[in-house]
Amino acid sequence: MLSVHSLATALPYITIPHLDLVGGLKIEPFGVLVAIGVLLGTRLLDKYAAWHRADEEHTRGLTWWLLVSGFVGAHVFDVLAYQWDKLMEDPVLLLKLWSGISSYGGFIGGSLGYLMFVWWKRLPFGLWADIAMVGMLPAFTIGRIGCTIVHDHPGSPTTSALGIDYPAEFTDNLGFSSAMRLHNLALYELLYLLPVCALILWLAFRKGKRLPAGVLAALTGALYAPVRFFLDYLRLDSTDPRYGSLTFAQWSSIAFLLLAVYAAVRVFRTGAPAPTLDDEVPAKKPPASSVPASS
Repeated sequence: MLSVHSLATALPYITIPHLDLVGGLKIEPFGVLVAIGVLLGTRLLDKYAAWHRADEEHTRGLTWWLLVSGFVGAHVFDVLAYQWDKLMEDPVLLLKLWSGISSYGGFIGGSLGYLMFVWWKRLPFGLWADIAMVGMLPAFTIGRIGCTIVHDHPGSPTTSALGIDYPAEFTDNLGFSSAMRLHNLALYELLYLLPVCALILWLAFRKGKRLPAGVLAALTGALYAPVRFFLDYLRLDSTDPRYGSLTFAQWSSIAFLLLAVYAAVRVFRTGAPAPTLDDEVPAKKPPASSVPASS
């Protein structure tokens, strides 16, 4: 049963309980949405890769490299950036992949996995960056729905009607002594990601004039990083430690924005659209021996 708590002029605090299974197993709503995101993202990645005549074996390989490196990176960087004190007490925490994940950690891990794979297989960076992004962005967007409904990212106190009135049992873990209206930063990010995701997918699959290979990945980074940077100013010190006055995500946003701008400049200077199934395949010339000799 849904649990709803709300005061006037605020969004309701809604929780969705997990489903208990036999043997103590549970189905968590966050996990279900992450799984849906992965499945949808994989389907879109496959479709975009096939449209660009990408090798199926390479497509499957990239998908697995993104998934494994992304999830491992999400946990490792979460521990290093947000759970350092716990890591000092329990070094094995780094291996407990279920104990915390970070979105930017996933981006970093996934990016490293992508780079290693395309370098290993000698694949064109621009096209395969776009292939990866067409899968990763929808998966991440659906994952943010999960973050929103489980309230993974509460922000600072607010009087805004977009805030959520969190009950005392929730805010107590954040250092507050009573119920408090807080920003739900995952919700804000989700509301921004939805149109960004729609734009990228429209550009990816539209017919007619196409953008140079690599633009989709660069554009996604350029659109996401600045907004995430400023949203992190609303995060609590108790949940997001500062490193030189900025959070780990803010430093990461700066790095990703610079990389996105650099990539965009390179792509527009030297890039070209990748071929698709809509393009005509030039007919092969017959061997010279099969051409009749002129009399």
